[in-house]
Amino acid sequence: MTKVLFGLALQLACTTPLAALDAWSLEKCSIYTTAWRSYNAGLPELSTGFRASNEAFIASGCQARGSACPATGADLEVANQLSWIMVMEGAPGSFLPFSCSRHSQPAH
Repeated sequence: MTKVLFGLALQLACTTPLAALDAWSLEKCSIYTTAWRSYNAGLPELSTGFRASNEAFIASGCQARGSACPATGADLEVANQLSWIMVMEGAPGSFLPFSCSRHSQPAH
């Protein structure tokens, strides 16, 4: 009986932080989407793969672990700017979809 009550208390204690996490996840995705849309519209030189990876990340509700690898100088600049914006808004770097495989070389 004690184990059951402890388990119930633990579940109730975790309900609020999980709800807050969901709201924060939605807010982070909204901020990222707005920032991405402004860069995407203004920079036609972004690579097709970088655009597609970012769009897929947004379409997943910013939940999918993406692999948006900056392939050009413009891609890298946008990735840096988006990273800066998100960190300034309080999002951790792990939120971002930027990742390059060991074999790919991002632009420098």
